[in-house]
This record gives sequence, C-alpha cells and structure tokens, in this order.
Amino acid sequence: MKFYTWIKEKLEREEKQKEEKVKEPKQKKEKKPKVKRTWKQRILLCLKVLVSFIILGILFIVLFFKTNLFQSYKELWVQTAMTTMSHQYLATWFLSEEEIQEIMDRLEVKNDENSDNSGVVVRKNKGEVTVEKITGTGYVGYVMIVPDASKVKLIDTRIEDRGLKLTEIVEKYNAIGAINAGGYVDPQGKGMGNILLDAVIMNRELLNGDKDTSSSLIGLDKKGKLILGRYTYQEALDVGMESAIKFGPYLIVNGKNQIQNANSGGLHPRTAIGQRQDGTMILVVIDGRQPGYSIGANLLELQTIFERYGAYNAANLDGGYSSAMCFDGELVTTPSTLLGERYLPNAFIVEK
Repeated sequence: MKFYTWIKEKLEREEKQKEEKVKEPKQKKEKKPKVKRTWKQRILLCLKVLVSFIILGILFIVLFFKTNLFQSYKELWVQTAMTTMSHQYLATWFLSEEEIQEIMDRLEVKNDENSDNSGVVVRKNKGEVTVEKITGTGYVGYVMIVPDASKVKLIDTRIEDRGLKLTEIVEKYNAIGAINAGGYVDPQGKGMGNILLDAVIMNRELLNGDKDTSSSLIGLDKKGKLILGRYTYQEALDVGMESAIKFGPYLIVNGKNQIQNANSGGLHPRTAIGQRQDGTMILVVIDGRQPGYSIGANLLELQTIFERYGAYNAANLDGGYSSAMCFDGELVTTPSTLLGERYLPNAFIVEK
C-alpha cells in the first residue's frame, strides 16, 4: 500500500508541475540588433574575400603545374593549348619550354607505317549516303557514311584572295556533302583560307611544298582509295595519289590502332576521314569548344569512333575553328566561332 501511495503522489506532483508550466507566460526571445557595416567595412570584407580567392588560385596553379598531383590533367592541358594556333599562352605562361617539350615529345603520335593499298578493295556501290549523329563523354559529332568511295574527291577551293565556306563549296560543286580538309596560314587572324600551309597535291600537280621533302600525306587515288603514308611528291605519284594534303596524325593504319594515350592531341573540335576494307568512306566531324553542348574529342576518342565504324585506315584532318560538315545543302555541325563558317583552302566533297 505504501508503494501504491508513493506512486500516486508522484503522478499527482508531475501533473501539477505540467499545469504550472502551462500557466507560465512564454518568454519572448530577444532579437539581436542588426549590426550595420560601414562602407569601409564592406570594402575591407570584399578585399579579404578577393585576397582569399587569389591565394587559393595561386595555390591551385602551383599544385597543378609544379607538382605531379594532377599529372594527367596537366598533360591534357598542355596538349590542348599547344595544338592550337592562338592559345598556346595557356601553357607557356606556367611552364618552361623544356617542360612543355617533354610532355609534347612523350605524347607524340609516331606513324611509322604506310597504308597497304592491297588491303582495300573499292567497288561501285549504289548505297545511299547517310549521316548519323554521335555522342560521347563531352562531345557531339556526326558521321557521314559514303558507300561509293569513287564519289569522294579532294578539291582545291580557293578563289582569288580567299577560300570558300563549306556551304559555298557544296553549292558550287553540286555535292551531296563535304567536310573541311587541310590547314592554312592565317597571319592576320582573318581566316581567309587562301594561303596553303603544307604540302598539297591536286590532280597530280604540286600546289605547295618542296617536291624533294617527304611529308605525312593523306590522299586519294583515281578510284577513291584512301592512301596514308610518308612520301615525297614523286613517291606520292608513284603509289597512285591523285590529290593529297599533309596532315595527321594517322589514327588507324592497315587495321592497327595508332593512338595509345587519351591525352594525345588534347581536346578539340575534330575532322577526320577513314575507309573500310570494302571501300566505304567514313567522314567524321566533332563539334567542340562549346561548354554545355560539346567540348571536343581527343585523338583516342576519335580513333575509337573509326574503330566502331569498321575503318581499316583513318587519319586526323584540320580541326579547331575549321571543323565543319555539310550535308544535303545544310551545315549539320556547329562551328566553334561566333562568325560561323570559315573560309577553307580545300575540302573533301561527296559528288552526286
């Protein structure tokens, strides 16, 4: 009974305490007065934040460029910067010539084999020319499949003091489609496309370059067979090249992949050409330098695309601002310049 009485009293006390708490008025929380900063204090705060960002930026630059913590990303950065004509300062500001050269040499693609012409048989094929959109990690591009390689021609597109835009080329030659081909000299940055950069052969005539100097050429014979190899002018004619440009590197030669490192070549808009053993031509253009849409592709990614489409031989062409593909009278790719299409000195066209 005593225990029961004790429990009962305890419950009554707790109930009474609850009732008293309910009756007590709630104390209002005192609001802390807002401290208004003077304009001097605001400026000082902004300066502190700015200095903090500068210090963090310098620290990141030191860690990125002067240590091996981000070695792979540093190599990609250098390759991307140094394989452009106008943005090499992004590497030269932070690294010495020796450091840059060491990275460039280590990631250089060395093509030591010429394509074997007997490995490809070009036949007349009445299949339709098609264009497919492709996507990958960070890039958007287009692949043009041309069953009849004899319809693919490498042409000189210069008129007077400029080249032609790709849409102009397609209209002028009444072509099904086209892609840009070789590079050119652009001394004033106007992109007029009329000054040839390296060796160029058109209709067996040497338009530019030294006839006795061997160059890494990308060319076509009379039937439309893609020929890759290091040749002098006469040697190129001897192996059957009708038209050719100097460019590269080669991506696939005689069915063998040439690119081993993902950082080789950096990230850029890309244009490339390849061919299957049955003669089918594969033209590829990757858009780039457009965050949120397409950054670009490296050479290993480009090689993988050709491998996926069954290429036996494939080579990288001029890229960057010049990369473009036109099909059925319209530009299907998106140029990376605000000015749109650039003037081109030459192009690969697909005849009707």
